[in-house]
Amino acid sequence: MKKILTGLLIITGSSLSAQTLLNSDFENWNFTSTYAPDTVPSNWYAMYCNTVHQSTDALQGSFAPRIQGYFACGIAPGILINGQQPAGYGNIIEGGTPFTLKPAVINGSYKYTEVTEGDSAEVIIILKKYNSVTMKHDTVGLGIQSLGAAASYSTFTVNMNYLLPSLTPDSIIIMFNSSKYYLWDQITMALPSLYIDRIVLSEPGVAGISENNPSYLQSVVYPNPFSDHSELLIKGDLSSYKNLEMILFDAAGRKVRTAKIIANPVRLSSLSSGNYIYKICDAENVIASGKISVN
Repeated sequence: MKKILTGLLIITGSSLSAQTLLNSDFENWNFTSTYAPDTVPSNWYAMYCNTVHQSTDALQGSFAPRIQGYFACGIAPGILINGQQPAGYGNIIEGGTPFTLKPAVINGSYKYTEVTEGDSAEVIIILKKYNSVTMKHDTVGLGIQSLGAAASYSTFTVNMNYLLPSLTPDSIIIMFNSSKYYLWDQITMALPSLYIDRIVLSEPGVAGISENNPSYLQSVVYPNPFSDHSELLIKGDLSSYKNLEMILFDAAGRKVRTAKIIANPVRLSSLSSGNYIYKICDAENVIASGKISVN
């Protein structure tokens, strides 16, 4: 289980509002009522039933999804996608969740059991915007990354390519596929399995700090937005981190405030109105980040 440390730090400066993927740490799960009931992460759905399973083999926290196809009439692929399943079965582009940022990269952690040489898992990320003229979704940004065999949790990085850089997306679709080529071991009949944990979205316009860190932690700001004060809680065991700092950036990516973190949660007060990005850093690594907004 996660440890939550408590404490207090008062910081003065400017502000931030978090826009993150829902349930990106896969700690919350739902029971689906299909003809073959499954347990799936909340705010995510499986393309086919019986292909996503709750696992306690997690990088951090209690759970992680194990994505694995199964034999039905052929192979039912193991595919996990964020959001609610669209009404049109398999019409992935109609799904996703609201999102208006344009991150340079998206990171996460995974393990992958390869059963056939040459196969791999895959993650596909689509940033889209509805076009009211064509009544279709335009692909604003696209990122695709193969995930090779990994016996222990490893970090993956998806570099985003912006096809329509002048547009701001309205939604994000993240799809994990446990077998890019739908291969299996023809002797043992085993299918590859993919474990995913801790998806991290980099903030646009913020450079010089690496987020390629498998020890990334979740953070919560409440209330948010706020006027007078708020608290930022870093979820996780901080005992292994030293010299933690909070760094605030303005909307243009300029560093406006740095403060040592001596306790958790962090108290935010005396901040000017506006939106800011915060980074919680240990040396050169980011261990948590997000936004706050001050009215």
